[in-house]
Amino acid sequence: MLNLRRRQGSTVRSITTLPLEMREQLHQPVLGAVPLDEDGSAWAATTADALVVFSGSSRPDHHAWDEIEQGTWDADERTFTLRWTDMDRDDLILHVPVGIRDGDTYASTDVAPFAKALRQRVEAAIVHSAVAVLPGGVTATASVRRGADGHLYSVTRPTTSQVSDKEDAEALQALENRVREGVGLPTQ
Repeated sequence: MLNLRRRQGSTVRSITTLPLEMREQLHQPVLGAVPLDEDGSAWAATTADALVVFSGSSRPDHHAWDEIEQGTWDADERTFTLRWTDMDRDDLILHVPVGIRDGDTYASTDVAPFAKALRQRVEAAIVHSAVAVLPGGVTATASVRRGADGHLYSVTRPTTSQVSDKEDAEALQALENRVREGVGLPTQ
């Protein structure tokens, strides 16, 4: 989707569309996209199955939606920060420029379609979730997620290995069992 307008002899447009050469590498429609550099050579795109990051010359990285715990947008820093369900992975930070320039043409970045698709796809991967405060005062979450292959599995934050207190560990296990039971998965 492009929105064209003139500004001081040059064309200014709002950009939300992944370049054709990148779209051709995907096997499904793009739900939203944002550039990751000012020359338009790196992009992040959302599809029904994955977040796809094009980083210039290399093949794109595909990240299944169930791998993403949470995504946030910081308008001041112009960054999307993605936190993984695997707590050992570093956050993925996507820096989005205000726009991209190609000669006399300037395209401002519209993050809204990408942000909307990101939120919808991350939420769609969560089948069921619950939050509880453990006896030690830590807030815990448990969720059942649907993997790209349709398989259901559960995740907790913090993980069981991060909880050393016996009462907290039992409460975390009970929380995980509650979400698993809620979708018909076996409990532990």
